[in-house]
Amino acid sequence: MNRSLLSIVSVFSLPLALLLGACSAIPPDHPTSASADTPTPPASSQAHAANGLTDASPDLYMMEKVSDAPQVVRTGRYQLWELGTSSGQQQLINQVVRVAIPSTLSVTVKDALMHLLAGTGYHLCDGVPPDLANQPLPLTHRNLGPASLQEALQVLAGSAWVLQQDPRRREVCFRARVPAHVGTIEIAAPTRPTDTTAAHLNAEESAATQAHQARMKANVKSGSEKQESE
Repeated sequence: MNRSLLSIVSVFSLPLALLLGACSAIPPDHPTSASADTPTPPASSQAHAANGLTDASPDLYMMEKVSDAPQVVRTGRYQLWELGTSSGQQQLINQVVRVAIPSTLSVTVKDALMHLLAGTGYHLCDGVPPDLANQPLPLTHRNLGPASLQEALQVLAGSAWVLQQDPRRREVCFRARVPAHVGTIEIAAPTRPTDTTAAHLNAEESAATQAHQARMKANVKSGSEKQESE
């Protein structure tokens, strides 16, 4: 009985001894395979300024939009409030505006542009070309929108002008479009006859004149001959 019990204990103790020996062979400072594959966390990408300020992270204007699903927060038992900002709030040039100018007022295109930009955060540059600024505002442009600020500015200026903007200074301006006849109707100028065509026409006119003179002479001669016969 004792021999069988010792044989059973020796059978189970041998694998246990091998397992403990393998574990003790690994040095304590040696990294395991799982820890060796773990990447080192990257350093912070925030830019530090000289005054200690750091850039906001994440950057709204650099991050990619992951999903169009709205994020909401519950403000009441049956009320949800959508989180986030609109495109016009993020980019002022895309904000929704409307133009309504009474027809009784005599205004120019520059007056309408300044009226449109009031309260938008943008202002008109000082170098607006006089050819655009001093034009009278058309009646069809006295009521515009709702439309984006960028589209309304281009409509007020017309197809002959290109809208320019400076988001840093929040300034808009216009430059002439090249070529300037874009959006206009061209009328072809009458073509001048070539020298060959002109010579041919002159020859035909001279031939017709000579034939007409010959007929006149023949008529006069025949009339005189009739008078003599009588």
